[in-house]
Amino acid sequence: MPLSLTTRALLILTSLNLLDYLDRYLVASLGPLMKADLGLSNTAFGFLGTAFILVYFVTSPLFGYLGDRWGRLRFMAGGAVLWSLATSLTYWVPSYPFLVAARGLVGVGEASFGTLAPAYLADLLPMKRRSRALGLFYLALPLGAALAYMVGKLVGSYSWGWRPAFLLAGLPGLAMAGLIFLLPEVRSEPATRATVTTTWSPLTAYWGLFKVPTLRRVTLGYGMVTFALGGLALWMPIYLHEVKGLTLAQANQILSFSVAGAGGLGILTGGFLGSRLLTYTLGAPLWVSGLGIVLALPLAAVVIFVADPALYIPALAGAIFLLFLNPGVLTAVVVSVAGPWRRAQAVALNIVVIHLVGDVPSPLLIGWVSDLASLKWGVSLTLVALAAGAVLIFSALPYLKGDLAAAGEIDLQDEPPG
Repeated sequence: MPLSLTTRALLILTSLNLLDYLDRYLVASLGPLMKADLGLSNTAFGFLGTAFILVYFVTSPLFGYLGDRWGRLRFMAGGAVLWSLATSLTYWVPSYPFLVAARGLVGVGEASFGTLAPAYLADLLPMKRRSRALGLFYLALPLGAALAYMVGKLVGSYSWGWRPAFLLAGLPGLAMAGLIFLLPEVRSEPATRATVTTTWSPLTAYWGLFKVPTLRRVTLGYGMVTFALGGLALWMPIYLHEVKGLTLAQANQILSFSVAGAGGLGILTGGFLGSRLLTYTLGAPLWVSGLGIVLALPLAAVVIFVADPALYIPALAGAIFLLFLNPGVLTAVVVSVAGPWRRAQAVALNIVVIHLVGDVPSPLLIGWVSDLASLKWGVSLTLVALAAGAVLIFSALPYLKGDLAAAGEIDLQDEPPG
């Protein structure tokens, strides 16, 4: 029995997304080895994460704009090829500047795929199924990160050096990129009559999207979560090694199991709840996200400040579960309030903002504060970001229904008051 288009698309794009996040998190898992080999300070190592994200968010608007006008598939496939090549070529970088350049090329490739794949899936699906489908798509995030931490554990245990890991991680993406062309181009129609605004000015288009109240608040709130997740993803292996006294292999193993297990379960739970609870309230995705962030805050504080592994390891798993409720449900809100003609641009704008306020500054800021004071105080910046994120997510609730109606996703006459 042949697979449906939705199932085929979800399998292909999720598999590529897994390789995307494997490539992205290799630097974090191999950090101590790379620092020792290249003689990097904390600030210089932190800039590797910042350089990748800078290029990633600068190029995302271009791909969002082109994808909404010229189709998604060719740009997604090209992006997969580029990031895979750049990852593999990292094996041969002779010095730190070349390593920074390679991470920048990875950012260009991942910007194309990361912007257009969620928009393509949203084109295939009605609003009530998007949270669940995007939850499955973003399941690649914790699994890819966990796979990267496992690679770091193996490389650290057997002293193979960090370079072969990048060569091997990049090759599968080259083989899989061609599968994207097995999918058709699609463009969904709105459920109700919507106001359609088209413009050939990118700045005007993106400014119009940013003025959508729900999208603006959700994107800024997601940015605060990204500040925490991005900073912790890069620095937590080193934090567990240097502050908690674990070996690199132990740190990567704990993170691998926690991110794969708790993070994967969090992604699936968030997507399931975000779709299932829409029956009761249109604000379900925002409630799932906001309450998850609030509950994660005290657990994250335990991870940072408590020395007993019997307490901080379960707290780490719990915080990861709660924070990973977010990607599927928040992306579903973003693509829904944007409407079908602006989805790729909405994802691109979301990428720009969440990284501009999130994991562009966080790796560097954490490294800078740790050089000035201590790594513990640097990592503690993530707690402030999470508190701000919860406030912003909850502040979007009063605007959600009106913005969905303006995008043509619902008809206010068919919705109950309140």
